[in-house]
Amino acid sequence: MKLNKRRVTVGLISTAVVVSMTSVTTWALAADETTTSATANTPVQLIVGYKAGVDRAVTTRSLSAAGLRTADSTTSQNTLAEINAARVTVSSGRSASAIAALRSDPNVAYVEKDVQVKEFETPNDPSFKYQNEMYAVRAPQAWDTTTGSGVVVAVIDTGVNPVGDLAGATVAGHDFVNDDKTTNDDRGHGTSVAALIAARGNNNQGMAGVCWSCKIMPVKVLDSRGSGSASDVAQGIIWAVKNGARILNLSLGGPGAKVLQDAVAYANTNNALVVAAAGNEGNTSLQYPAAYPDVLTVGATRRCPEWATDPDCTYGNQTLTAYSSRNASGATWVDVAAVGDVMTMDRYGNYNSGTSGTSFSAPIVAGVAALVKTRNPSYTGWSIASSIYKGASARKVSGVTYGLVDASASFDVPTDRTAPTATGITPNGGFARGSIPVRPVGLKDDRSGIQKSLLYVNGVYKNYSRNAPYGIIFNTAGYSGKTNIELRIFDKANNQKVVKGVVTVDNKAPATKITYAPKSGTKLKGTVTIKFSGSDTGSGMGKWVLLINGKASQTRTVVKPFTFAATSVPKSFTVQVRGYDKAGNTTNSVKLTYTR
Repeated sequence: MKLNKRRVTVGLISTAVVVSMTSVTTWALAADETTTSATANTPVQLIVGYKAGVDRAVTTRSLSAAGLRTADSTTSQNTLAEINAARVTVSSGRSASAIAALRSDPNVAYVEKDVQVKEFETPNDPSFKYQNEMYAVRAPQAWDTTTGSGVVVAVIDTGVNPVGDLAGATVAGHDFVNDDKTTNDDRGHGTSVAALIAARGNNNQGMAGVCWSCKIMPVKVLDSRGSGSASDVAQGIIWAVKNGARILNLSLGGPGAKVLQDAVAYANTNNALVVAAAGNEGNTSLQYPAAYPDVLTVGATRRCPEWATDPDCTYGNQTLTAYSSRNASGATWVDVAAVGDVMTMDRYGNYNSGTSGTSFSAPIVAGVAALVKTRNPSYTGWSIASSIYKGASARKVSGVTYGLVDASASFDVPTDRTAPTATGITPNGGFARGSIPVRPVGLKDDRSGIQKSLLYVNGVYKNYSRNAPYGIIFNTAGYSGKTNIELRIFDKANNQKVVKGVVTVDNKAPATKITYAPKSGTKLKGTVTIKFSGSDTGSGMGKWVLLINGKASQTRTVVKPFTFAATSVPKSFTVQVRGYDKAGNTTNSVKLTYTR
């Protein structure tokens, strides 16, 4: 069905806001070094990341040992637990000792001070009269195919007010600033972003978003001043993915944080696409989360001149604005571009022109991503991004890797349909005990790259890995005998390769005893004979070792007495026999004490 394509003339109200992250590391470290009575109680927020496989009970003990505890709600604790992290607050006077204590814990992977997010002003042009950003990305051509359906886009921002063209366009969200379910926008930034994605179109009022039949999931991570923390942004990403969003818009950026990087990786691992603004630095300085791997990063091109007659609005739009961040020579972190000077709706339902920044080019691309997802429901985040890259490649823009986004050209771009290959799994056969690494052997992928591996034991899911070589630790406690292990390996397009193996689990220690030896406590001379026996009901006995003063002296693989000269040992010494089964479990005999 052909839709009525229209331009909307709006009033000249300007609302130009864009968000960036500003680190608090400098003042936090200064407090550690020179703590005064005035600053000793200044709160410092710490993010503690734990190694894979560490359970919640261990994390609680780690925090308690450092004299810390979290005051976060259950929702916040469970959200950060998805990436093996916890958040605590400590006074600046105690932060250095707390960090040192945590970093000395073998279960802790990293400790970092949380960073703050703050906004800064950007250029705006109040003379912009038409919603030409839609023509620039060729959205009207795409609307002849779809206006979006069944796709939820998370707007991780200042909240969203469901007013005007966003009435009825939102689903339930969460507020991580106040830790509740009220996601009202008390700043205006998030509503303007959301309107560009999903403002209801073809309704004879207001404006049209790129994906006007899509739904918005409001996730509030910034307060009324446009300020928040990296950990709140990370929680927002994780919560949105856990609640079904597979396209996430982050119109914010700044210095990196490990907790934020892990949250983006969590989204990628769950086949979600993170769309991020490149930033408004006007230079090549990396901004985050935009510069993290597998993020679709958007720069801002200039608006169309008022007098341009090209209906696709390509004239003048293949040049980045002066404020847009961009790639340095040889860099590829800024992927595509869309118009950065737009018309959108504020939190009161007013339609404003001249709103500027990469904060507003990013949601245009998020809307295109939602259209592609509607057209190709099985596509992963990687598949959607690849389609957009392909569609943009015909309209090059200096400073970005691909070019100016083209919505209709991004439809029907084939995705990767070839599964990864692997020659096997290790271990496979033999005995196992304790915690063992399970790894794929000969793993390769021809196009999209490996995304993750999942470990199943006897058909039950256990854990996953998103890092090469994609091995996963299997704790064999509670298992016995023949045990099936399986790795399900996925590439970024969700193609799957399964490799299987079997191990015999034996965690039961053997029986070992000395059957003949001189009486303990006696004085020895000449040749000393030690006889022993051992048995094992699981894997069978493997070897016995004679221990002199706790150190290995001799080894037997059959039951044959140990002998040694009394003159070859210290004047006072102990004797034990340690038995090993074939799985590596051990038992020591009683300890005998002698002199010579």
